[in-house]
Amino acid sequence: MMENDKRSRWLGETMVQYGERLLRMCYSYLGDRSLAEDAVQETFLKAWKGFVRFRGECNEKTWLMRIAINTCRDIRRSAWFRHIDRAVSLDCL
Repeated sequence: MMENDKRSRWLGETMVQYGERLLRMCYSYLGDRSLAEDAVQETFLKAWKGFVRFRGECNEKTWLMRIAINTCRDIRRSAWFRHIDRAVSLDCL
């Protein structure tokens, strides 16, 4: 249980410290705010799950940015992303 407390505390601090930077990077990669927010949320989830494997060989920010970039790439590779016309508003659908 102590490990989960440590991870949860780390996650809260990390979200405050890097959340906005990750959001800007994901937005520049995806071009859509809601997709960028989803990517950041997924990034933090993956980081929380992988926290015990983080060896500290690189900076924490570098590690999070790499997870975010890979998450954005996964979103861009998805069939949904490739086939949706993002120029059409939801009201028109």
